[in-house]
Amino acid sequence: MKTGRGRARGPREEEPQQVLQRFVGVFKSRGWLNRKVRIRYRGVRYRVFCSDTEFLVYRINDHHSISPGVPGWPVCMIREGEIFHDSEMCVLPSAEPGCDDWLRCIADGDFEVI
Repeated sequence: MKTGRGRARGPREEEPQQVLQRFVGVFKSRGWLNRKVRIRYRGVRYRVFCSDTEFLVYRINDHHSISPGVPGWPVCMIREGEIFHDSEMCVLPSAEPGCDDWLRCIADGDFEVI
């Protein structure tokens, strides 16, 4: 998420590059770096991806005829200088997990690969 001065901040006020490196370490340890992986987390399907330059979570729309997004939409993204979360696009609070939740989920294996 961006701060008022255009400087990006992440969970616990870490710089985006620091947050990204935490994800890179977890994805490397799983052998998933530079691979798209489809998972089910909390009953919802997602596609997750991590490289040395970005982490991306894309929610898969189970109802292809219903907006938003066909077949889905991004809900979390970390790149150099930027952290994006679904809550930035919604007026109402987002039910999507945040960066810390995603890191914990993936590091702990708290999901199902589909």
